[in-house]
Amino acid sequence: MFKLTYTDILNEIKNKTGLSEEDINSRVNKKLALLSDLISKEGAAHIIANELGVKLFPEYSDKKLKIKGLVPGLNFINIDAKVLSVFEVRLFKNEKREGKIASMIIGDETGISRLVIWDTKLIELIESGKIKDNDTISIKNAYCKENNNGLELHLGSKGGIIVNPENVVINEIKHSRIVNQKQIKDLKENEIADINGTIVQVFEPRFYTACPECNKKAEMTNGVFLCNEHGSVLARETPIVNFFLDDGTDNIRVVCFREIANKVLNNNFAKIRENPSEFDIIKNDILGRQVKVTGRVNKNAMFDRLELTAQNIEELDPKQLIEELNKEN
Repeated sequence: MFKLTYTDILNEIKNKTGLSEEDINSRVNKKLALLSDLISKEGAAHIIANELGVKLFPEYSDKKLKIKGLVPGLNFINIDAKVLSVFEVRLFKNEKREGKIASMIIGDETGISRLVIWDTKLIELIESGKIKDNDTISIKNAYCKENNNGLELHLGSKGGIIVNPENVVINEIKHSRIVNQKQIKDLKENEIADINGTIVQVFEPRFYTACPECNKKAEMTNGVFLCNEHGSVLARETPIVNFFLDDGTDNIRVVCFREIANKVLNNNFAKIRENPSEFDIIKNDILGRQVKVTGRVNKNAMFDRLELTAQNIEELDPKQLIEELNKEN
């Protein structure tokens, strides 16, 4: 993505700020440590330049990126993408402000990302139905942030969206930035992988009240839901679904939250919440389903076992799955 070397960036910062090379290197190393080496040294230098107001690419706003080229800390990002899933608009409230927040999953030929929208006028495009699944959008002046070990695009008051622009075509979508196709028996803690398998057991969903901004649990205190990060919030009820996935080499418990949990339930979250007995009927349609799960492998210390926290789930065509297995063998 970047044509500038680390030395080029360092010299540019020195020339425009007067900081010493030692000082700049120190700031870069601190940023690398803060982000647990999730970015390159050049990427960290770009973030430092941004924090110091040093523009490395004066012409940058005229160029478009691909999702695989995103780096946390970048501003004024322009990108074309296809809308894969639009989520409901939610309310948030914290000590500084309150309002609405919208989000969606977008993708292009290089990967997928979450797009978070804060601007009221842009949110109205979703509320009015002018942005929907499978639309193509051109995103203007977004910024990139690190969140939950993934990269997100955010749009504020300076951002813009053009829906279904002329001469913009997104062909094949790469549904994951992760290319590790693995078998369950080979999974290791903390890695992210794609697993093809069959749902052999699914458990009745549980529900918790979540902060609409960060999706973390909100506790009721003195009649008000409080989030540790965002203070008083208008909490929403959120499902958690657990199921066992078997790929013939082993099986693993998969944990699904929010929209992915509802997807596993065939979008019947509301029906089950209203009438829990409906789950037994819906469960029969879930068992035996062949799916691809993309997720992070975590260690459940209580039960001393590996589990998969789902980041995406897709239903597979059994014939296609057999063909892929035959190719591997």
